[in-house]
Amino acid sequence: MKKNTNLLNTVGLILSFLAFSSPIYATENDKEQSASEMKMDHSAHKESQGPTIKVDVLPLKDIKKGEAQSIKIKLTSLKDDKAILLSDLKEAHTKKIHVLIFDASLTDYQHVHPEPTKEEGIYQFDWEPKKEGTYRLWVDVVPLKTGQEEYIRADLANVGKDSNSVDKTLNLNGKVGDNWYTLAFDAESLKKGQAAMGTIKVVDAQGHDFKALEPIMGAYAHIVAVNEDFETIAHVHPMGDEPSKEDDRGGPLLKFHFEPEKSGYYKIWLQAQIGGKDVYVPFGVNVE
Repeated sequence: MKKNTNLLNTVGLILSFLAFSSPIYATENDKEQSASEMKMDHSAHKESQGPTIKVDVLPLKDIKKGEAQSIKIKLTSLKDDKAILLSDLKEAHTKKIHVLIFDASLTDYQHVHPEPTKEEGIYQFDWEPKKEGTYRLWVDVVPLKTGQEEYIRADLANVGKDSNSVDKTLNLNGKVGDNWYTLAFDAESLKKGQAAMGTIKVVDAQGHDFKALEPIMGAYAHIVAVNEDFETIAHVHPMGDEPSKEDDRGGPLLKFHFEPEKSGYYKIWLQAQIGGKDVYVPFGVNVE
């Protein structure tokens, strides 16, 4: 009887050990899912909460097409109206503040980085509108308090007298400089709320793979998609390895996740750097 009791105790200890130990192990599917989720988080920036910061564009002089202007914006906390300092923000892709500027036709896109002024919470950048019409900006920041990316929208300026409606040209190919750029998705059609894998391929004038994309803000490219509503925006980066030093080069393929928040027309802009100069390539797609 004593031997049976000892045996039962031993079995009980083994079962208890297995019960507490088994959750440590993950299946291969779990590992693959985690890796996929990590890539998704890394390559696509999405807001997970409402904004905590507001932006005001300080009064401007008369803005004219083709003339450079010095623009000042003020960042303050929505909670207590305190000035937002650089020390309140987390660096994202080598910069603490990204400003994305579009005109209402979505055909003039500019990406700038304001610098702090002597006044707390006020930042300055130079901007030259290429078209007439209404312009808006989106301030892309990550507050240290939340660790969550925010897109803060504000009207920038009305340039000239002409109004501009959205240019809804559908376009999956483009030529800028000597290179050709082609966009394709793994889905037959893009649908609201459904993720799709996008691929941009870059080839030279002879049709050869282009492998000389230079590092730009910690990535080989930046991709910004803006909806025809002139309100909804997404800022993503290519998946895969990022440059670790200045002489690293990327291409010819740039893969990214695109999960459109709304249906309708989207202008998708690729920003890359070649020969030390920024290159902007526009694409146009419809989302069901």
